[in-house]
Amino acid sequence: MENEKDDLDLIADLDLGLDLKKHISDKPRLIGYTRYGPTEKNKANFEDDMGYLISDVSFLDQAGSKTTEYRPQLEKCINQLRQGDRLNIPSIDRLARNTKELVELIKRIADKGVSIEFEREGIKLDPVLPDFEEKLNLIEGIYKAEQAVALERRKEGLIKAKKKGVRLGRPTKVSDEKRSQIRRRLTDGEKAPSLAKEYGISESLVYTIGREDKR
Repeated sequence: MENEKDDLDLIADLDLGLDLKKHISDKPRLIGYTRYGPTEKNKANFEDDMGYLISDVSFLDQAGSKTTEYRPQLEKCINQLRQGDRLNIPSIDRLARNTKELVELIKRIADKGVSIEFEREGIKLDPVLPDFEEKLNLIEGIYKAEQAVALERRKEGLIKAKKKGVRLGRPTKVSDEKRSQIRRRLTDGEKAPSLAKEYGISESLVYTIGREDKR
């Protein structure tokens, strides 16, 4: 029970972003970082992370999984890193919310001469070791593969949508009746610029509507 109380006191300190120990010397430090979301489940996960947060200096963010959500303690952590430090993180998902962000953050941290250790995955990345570039290239390769798969799925989705007759792109103010009128008038020889002005749409849209019956 006494150890549990110590752990809760540790969380309170971390919530304030306080340094657990302040070292006056410039010797390499063990830095801890993690984040947890606002839900009870994520808080429970955070409690499981506590064992990895005992370090010279630790930082904690309360933030969800959205990539755009700002994490002030992460920025503070990276800004305070110095060459030779080791950044200790419970798991990859505590640092990054997607592979692109992971690669970018690893590069930022490595550029400072700092090694990274992801405890649960057992992954160690040290920029001074010869296998660092190989490991980083592997992670980048995974990201590129993810992007390629996502692009392929998007293209497949567009093809299926077109086959079903779904109109793609931004919605326009042109009704089906007006589209029919525009196609007929173009066929009769009227010019796209005058039709665009009359219907309050762009010339490119007029040409697009004119091609619809030819698909």
